[in-house]
Amino acid sequence: MVSVSCSKAIMEELEKELVRAHALNNLRLYKLVQGLVWIAEGRPWPEIGKLLGVSVKTLENWLKRFMVQGLAWLRGQHYQGRGRKSKLTPEQKRQVRDWVEKGPQANGFSCGVWNTAMIAELIWRRFGVSDNPRYLSRLLKKLGLSYQKARFISDRSDEEEYKQARRQWVEQTWPRIVQQAKATGAVILFTDEVSFAMWGSLSRTWAVRGQQPVVKTRGIRKGLKLFGAISFFDGAFEYREALAYSLKPKALKQLKADGVPTEIVAQLAPLKGLSYPTQERFYQALDEVLGAACRARYQDLLHTAAEGSGRFNSAGYVEFLKQLLARFDTPIILIEDSAPYHRSGEVNQFKADHAQRLSVEPLPAFSPEYNPIEKLWRNTKKEATHLKYFETFEELRASVLGVFRTYLDDATQVIRVMKKLRANAGVA
Repeated sequence: MVSVSCSKAIMEELEKELVRAHALNNLRLYKLVQGLVWIAEGRPWPEIGKLLGVSVKTLENWLKRFMVQGLAWLRGQHYQGRGRKSKLTPEQKRQVRDWVEKGPQANGFSCGVWNTAMIAELIWRRFGVSDNPRYLSRLLKKLGLSYQKARFISDRSDEEEYKQARRQWVEQTWPRIVQQAKATGAVILFTDEVSFAMWGSLSRTWAVRGQQPVVKTRGIRKGLKLFGAISFFDGAFEYREALAYSLKPKALKQLKADGVPTEIVAQLAPLKGLSYPTQERFYQALDEVLGAACRARYQDLLHTAAEGSGRFNSAGYVEFLKQLLARFDTPIILIEDSAPYHRSGEVNQFKADHAQRLSVEPLPAFSPEYNPIEKLWRNTKKEATHLKYFETFEELRASVLGVFRTYLDDATQVIRVMKKLRANAGVA
């Protein structure tokens, strides 16, 4: 390697540059100067490269620049901060952030998703500055931006009526509900419905670089549908599966295989293919064609053969409301969204019949973030269905209900999703 010696005056200037680099928090300048000092002191070049994390070739380039340009080259590195000096002015950076917030379409692109190559193109067109897309990723983070998944909101979110309804909920309705519940000893229940698909759900996870994680799926379009409610004060959790009862050809064959007489199965022909949203209505239909005594004799087999996953509807919701009234012996303040079956004639009549114990408070339209049970559903999917393969519907059901049992055993898991809401309401 080349042997270099510096005068005492040059060494003193290099020492001063080291102090400046430290004061400016300029790592690049510090490495440059320290490398030159060690070269002048006669340290082995490979050792210097190892200490500074650079190659011997880089050290050679630094020495050549220093020998040609001298101290002026080092003084040209006197900028605050680490890394290379930004090509954009503070005002230009503010404009870049504004572009990103407004979205690609507002800036002349047909695509709705930003990437750094598009932003680099925009910077070049408007400022005449060329930046590497990789560097832009770091710049965007410094501007307070991050790469995120978008979410849907109502197209009415900019309407004044919509905004007013949300303000009224936060500032008036919700405080009134809490005050009313404390005064009357009522329980506040947030209700909602949730579906878990048999094909599972996807999520981000750690994996080997370049090898995208894969999850098996049977591709069966079947889901587990459930009604749910959480109690604001104590974290109690209630749920009910949405079921339906139908005697399909497969169910009739199963009844014969289970030993139900052929003549009895033949009497079920009028019910073939019909669907009943509740067990009570199914049994009523069976009584009409078999008689109550015959139905009672084969009830267990008929029930097992006919029961299956149902839909969200008025009859199922009424059954869930009955369950809530049986579970809590205090007045209930029910907070629900505006799903159509929540406002059907059958449901409204049930609410009216039980108005003495059951009062209903509808959430503002398109405001799921005001319902904390939505967070519980997300937690459930993370634990029960994310990146999991379910060969059968029963495996899916067992996974979800297994997580639900943890909520029943440990109310703190439910209370956790209402932490901020409870703190604002003064609930410990």
